[in-house]
Formats: sequence, C-alpha cells, structure tokens
Amino acid sequence: MAGRKGILFCMRYPDDEGFVWRTVVKVRDRVAGLLTDYDSHVAFPQLTGNSAHSIANMRPVEIDAYTLAPADKANLRRFVREHDIAAIVYMSALPTTLDMAFLRSLGVKTINTEQDSFDHRIRDSFVRRAAKFVVRRGLKRQLHDLHIANSVSQRDWLRNYALIPPGRLTVAANGVDCDHFTPADGHRGPDRLNIICAGQSRAEKRVGMVLRVAARIFAQPEFDHVRLTYVGAGPMLEEWRALANDLGIADRVDFAGQQSDLLPFYRNADLMVHAAERESFGLVLAEAMACGLPVVASAAAGPSEIVADGETGRLIALDDEDGFVAAVEGYLRDPELIARHGAAARARAVERFSMERQVRDMAAAISGALRQGPS
Repeated sequence: MAGRKGILFCMRYPDDEGFVWRTVVKVRDRVAGLLTDYDSHVAFPQLTGNSAHSIANMRPVEIDAYTLAPADKANLRRFVREHDIAAIVYMSALPTTLDMAFLRSLGVKTINTEQDSFDHRIRDSFVRRAAKFVVRRGLKRQLHDLHIANSVSQRDWLRNYALIPPGRLTVAANGVDCDHFTPADGHRGPDRLNIICAGQSRAEKRVGMVLRVAARIFAQPEFDHVRLTYVGAGPMLEEWRALANDLGIADRVDFAGQQSDLLPFYRNADLMVHAAERESFGLVLAEAMACGLPVVASAAAGPSEIVADGETGRLIALDDEDGFVAAVEGYLRDPELIARHGAAARARAVERFSMERQVRDMAAAISGALRQGPS
C-alpha cells in the first residue's frame, strides 16, 4: 500500500535452519500480524528454497543484516530506501557486533530481541565498567533504540552488566505455542520410560554431563527399562556420540539429530533433562512443560525462571552432578510424581509462557518504540 512504512525483522541463519529458530520466526510472524499499520519483511542471509518456516504476515527477503560486508550494506540501504523501512528488528545482535554508524546513517530505529545466553557469573574490572558507563549511560552510544530481553534475568544482565539504560530496555518473555505443544493422550505405563534432552550441540549445553548421569542410572538393574533421547545437532555432536560409546551406553541413547518439530519426541518422553550452564531462557524447557513433562535442569538463569523447583521439576546447582542423578532417579522411581509434576508443568506453561502473551508484549514494545521521536 502506497505511503505505508515498513519493518524489517532480521534472522541470523538461512531459512532452512529450524529447531528453536522455527519458534522465533513464528513469533515474529504473529507480531507482524498485529502491527497492521506497517508492511513487514523478514531478512534471512540465504533463502535456500527449502524453508523450515511457515510465514503468513512477513515477506521473506535475502539480506545478510549481520555480517554487513560492503555488498550487504548496499543491499540493505537499497531495501530500506525502496520499502521506506522505519525499524530494523534484530535477533541476538548486541550493538558491539554491528556497524551501528552505518545503521544510524539509514535513518531507521534499531530494535534487538535478545536470545543469546550469557555467563551471569562474569564481572568487569572497575576500568572496563567505568568505560561502559560513560559510553552507554553518558554518551548513549553502543545502543539500540530498544533492547527487548527474553526473560527477567536477561533484562537484569543487560541492565547491570551490559549497562543498557533502563529507558531502552524492556521484557517480552519467551513463549511457546501451547496449542501445538500439548500432552500425549494417555500414558505408556511404567514398563518403559524415556528421558529426553534437546538443544543445539554446543559445549555450554553440557550434554556430556547428561550422558554421564545417564550412565550412572543405566548401570542400576532397576532402571533397565529407561532410555535417553537426545535431539539436536552441531559441532559437539560427534564428540557426544563418542562419549556415549565410551560410557557403554550407546545402545540406550537415541541421537535423533536436528528436528523441525519436537512434539512427537516430547510426547514419547516421560521426563526432560537439561544441563546447560548458560541459558537466557530455554524454549525447549517450556515446550516440554507444555507437553506435560516435568523438567530436571541445572539452575542457570533462564531455567530458574521457567521451572518451579519441587512443583514442575527440579533445579540443580550448576556443578552438582550427584544432585542431578538423585533428582532423575527420584522421578524414575515414582510414576505418580511424574504425572503430578507433569500436570503442574503444563498448567505453568499455559499460564506464564504462552506465545500469545509474548506476541502481544513484543508488538506493544515495537509499536511504542516507533511512536517515540529520535533517540
């Protein structure tokens, strides 16, 4: 429609990358459906012809808005001009990773929805913290017009460590499609129990710890009926396969690889485990809970907001492998506890972590930023 301004949502990965990015794109598409005063587009660095996404409210375009090599800048500048783009909405792009001077030259608002995981234990030296304070709080540089955190703990990290000014910071906590992720009908019974672990195969996900926990459990005759399924792909996958073999449990661990939809895997499971040491939120935990699974997780920032310890699962100190084993064993020995905490997990996911609530919050935040004058 002539005269309408546009919004460009940006993705870091090609359009055939699914897994959690499928949920991220679905959220953006629904947000675009609420921002009816604008024409919405979504930029992927590559359109492969084999998209993992179903998009109704955004027009996919091939632009790498992250690398910003000279050709990328030319493409982005031309697109902004031709489509009268008012805002570029990034995913996981702190200003220090972008050419902010170039983006400012385009005359657009920049908004970042933060999905990256950070180590909340790190601390800056006095000199470094003072420099951040001057640059971000004083000079208002190295900033987007708005930073949207995916959790309360992520907001606190951005405010207290990254020193993002509170006025440029808000929360739209992650959500999942609770109409899609639903519990299985009935239960398979206690003769076979399946533990699921899901996440990208990166070192901080610590699937090696999950495998060591599984080996200790599998060594006990009372758990002969228990299996582990790991869903995910990435640079650590082969190392973890080798570890399962070295531990002698390869025949009881199913490496399912990357999957575009985890619903059938959740429905075939009884318990979710997650040992990541850094996690800003943990979409797979909320998905599993929506499917009626209790969750045993290391008490990283995001999982500590999602899991209600002792009600919908267990939160275990980051390096407490013995505690992790004990928590998993407690569930495996008590099917009634699995059922009770699983039902509570479903209720908590629907109440607090629905995609509908996230979409409303994010659309309101973006709309509010666009109504504001220049920063």
